[in-house]
Amino acid sequence: MWLRVEGFKDLVRRWWTGYTFSGSFSHILACKLKALKQDLKTWNREVLGNVFSNKEAALSQIGYWDAKESDLGLSPEEAEARRRAVEDFSKWATMEEVSWRQKSQQPWLKGDENSRLFHKMANARRRRNYLIAIKVNGRRLTKEEVVKEEVLISFQRVLSRIDEWRPSISELAFSVLDREEASVLENPFSE
Repeated sequence: MWLRVEGFKDLVRRWWTGYTFSGSFSHILACKLKALKQDLKTWNREVLGNVFSNKEAALSQIGYWDAKESDLGLSPEEAEARRRAVEDFSKWATMEEVSWRQKSQQPWLKGDENSRLFHKMANARRRRNYLIAIKVNGRRLTKEEVVKEEVLISFQRVLSRIDEWRPSISELAFSVLDREEASVLENPFSE
């Protein structure tokens, strides 16, 4: 949906090249992605806002101009304002459609976006990924704080346990170099 906003790619490119972090390449990548995520969230909130309410606002603006046109007619400036409102509505409606397609993750799904099937597919993934409760030691936990606490305790228990068995390479058969062969490895290069 964001790719439909004019100048979006240039904006992301400018953000990406503007970040400076030091460390390993993977650390730099992770930091840049984290910073980009925050910039995208802020940009989305400030520039796009709520796509659905923006579409409704544009539609009500069109309704206003249509009512005025049927009563008194429109001046050239008002006709231009109505045309801009129609363009805005078209833009927001397209973005809303793309948003629903992204939410449904069903690019093959075509047709009426108001159909029951479309909305069912769009919301199915969200329902599938939503965790209502979790069972820990026979107890059913539903409160988020309690679930977090139990998961933390469980991982601490598993990761802090000292078992008898630890992986070891001591019993594996490796070819061993004698002292003379090992010292040859440390010699300077020669033809």
